[in-house]
Amino acid sequence: MKILTKKIMRSNLNKNFIIVCCLLLLAGIVGYRWYYFIPTTVDNVNLKDFPLSIGDWQGKDLPLKERVYELLETRNLIMRDYVNSQGKIINLYIIYSQDNRKVSHPPEICLQSEGAVVVQKSEIAVSKNIKATKMILEKEGSRQVVLFWYKVGSAYTPSYIRQQIKVSFGRLLGKKVSSALIRLVIPIEASLSEKQTFEKLISFCILLEPLLSQYLP
Repeated sequence: MKILTKKIMRSNLNKNFIIVCCLLLLAGIVGYRWYYFIPTTVDNVNLKDFPLSIGDWQGKDLPLKERVYELLETRNLIMRDYVNSQGKIINLYIIYSQDNRKVSHPPEICLQSEGAVVVQKSEIAVSKNIKATKMILEKEGSRQVVLFWYKVGSAYTPSYIRQQIKVSFGRLLGKKVSSALIRLVIPIEASLSEKQTFEKLISFCILLEPLLSQYLP
């Protein structure tokens, strides 16, 4: 009986040892892929080609400091003000990389560092395919509506965490997954209510959606 018990214990120890070795091997493979993965420095997509004319809206590129490019680790981004025939302004910010997940970041961090206060935050449906995070910001007595979402490959998500998981999972499978952050900001003016301002922003997003599929593969 004692001999049988010892054999069973030895068998269990061997199984546990094999399981631990397999887990360590898997962790080593994952760690190697993660640590030694080198992002592409040059993208096939150039965001400067993104249309300056979108429906009734005409865009103008805004200058960015060199420090911004250094922090974001890419120059493949645009910051534009789009103005319509009524003089309304929507700021569009897009940053893209074919395989560097670090270029996409939570926009509220940047906006709050510039002195804005988030007074409202929720997830909303922009269209059938796109869900976005909506924020109401206050800064120096003025209010703004912000919409942002991420594009991972051909999929959209309002969540930074979900975007990071999708890119990381693709990387573990040996794939290069493109990543983009799309952010829009519109001021709430005295002539328009918050609801009317939001509706104008949504109408711009509807015009923007097909261009994202075309210019951000």
